[in-house]
Amino acid sequence: MTLFRHKRVMLFGLAALIAFLSGFTDVRLGDLQSVELAVIVSLALSFAQPRQRATISGPKATVDLLPRVLLMLFLLACGSILSLRLSFYPPSDIGLLKQPPWATFVRLVEIAISVASLFIVALGIRNNPRHLKTILTAYAWAGLLNAAWGLISLASYYGGVVLPGVTLATRVPRVAGFFNEGGPLGVYLTGVALIQYVRGPILHHISRRSFWIGMAVIMAGIAGSQSKAAVLVLVLLALLNTLQQRRVELVIAAVLLIFPVAIASNLVEGLNGYYSNFTNFRAEAYERSTDSNLVNGRLMASVLLPRIVEAHPVLGVGIGNYGLVRNDPNILLGLPRTELWDLHGLGLLGYLAELGIPLTLFVLYIYAYPVLLALRSRSWIFLLSSYPLLAALFGVQLNFAYPWILMGVALGALAIEKDHKAIAMRRAVPLRARSEAARRRG
Repeated sequence: MTLFRHKRVMLFGLAALIAFLSGFTDVRLGDLQSVELAVIVSLALSFAQPRQRATISGPKATVDLLPRVLLMLFLLACGSILSLRLSFYPPSDIGLLKQPPWATFVRLVEIAISVASLFIVALGIRNNPRHLKTILTAYAWAGLLNAAWGLISLASYYGGVVLPGVTLATRVPRVAGFFNEGGPLGVYLTGVALIQYVRGPILHHISRRSFWIGMAVIMAGIAGSQSKAAVLVLVLLALLNTLQQRRVELVIAAVLLIFPVAIASNLVEGLNGYYSNFTNFRAEAYERSTDSNLVNGRLMASVLLPRIVEAHPVLGVGIGNYGLVRNDPNILLGLPRTELWDLHGLGLLGYLAELGIPLTLFVLYIYAYPVLLALRSRSWIFLLSSYPLLAALFGVQLNFAYPWILMGVALGALAIEKDHKAIAMRRAVPLRARSEAARRRG
């Protein structure tokens, strides 16, 4: 029993550490992110346990998800192997791990590590509300440190000192925190805002004052990141919450929080810029063929991805291989090639090209799995379950750990809710029996 408790405490501690480290993607050991290192250590400790059974025990929803995830990873591996049939057109001066065939296998390993964090967190919570509280706290503090560091770096930049918490690739410096750029940070911080909402008005883990101070820092971080995707995710989360609860004060609070962030993030201007560049893309591409902001990233991907999907609709080109096939002359059709490592940045839409249509739909189902389970749960659990799907739809890649971690938190919360409902039902049965007996005696 002592050994069993030791394992449970160790798993919970590692889950809390992983939740915290998920916000520090630029803290690395070589090419290995700190959160990935923590997951690897967790898995190694698990396999090192004596007489470890080859089964997984825990809440039913988590255990039922495991074979589905293993099937997803197996199919991703098959796609990686089958992609070796293709001709590749790698940019010059890229590292070994981005060369074929290593690029697809490295990405596959990264995804497996990130998905493993889901189960570590979900099983670390199990049915213990105190564990849930600690993991929520760890995730929130990581987000607050990210936003605060980014805002300090932004203020420092305008004071004449450049710190690494901002990126300067655009006309206006963007808050990046401990991420490589503002876009991913912004979407990450929307999840932190959701956690802060759960910790504050929902579960009352923190005071009202702490809630509003933390939320102000997080929202300022999102605004400073200038992430259009983050604002859209915030809007959809607020809409889902409003539809579920139908409370006027929630609508007002959401508008008061999101509207200033949308203005500060230049949302309308940014979307107009995307539209203008897209409608005039071919002419712009020839005139600005050396502009990496135009010939790399989402804008170029929105033109090239439909061509790749048309050429490889079923099997795709293999996970992580977009940067190796996007320079194919049959895909470019006269558009300028790039000599930089390029990512599509379009989330699940982009994976239509890398995974093919059937496997992308299956990955979509994996993301939607907790949402389907949470349809009749409390609204905050439904929002937690929805966040990973929204993040994936708005550009977060499969190998980022933080959406999977929040999926694990959602599954842990579902297990706690189910356990509480079962206890309430067991208590209600004897009460009904006593009432029935009293009625008969009367």
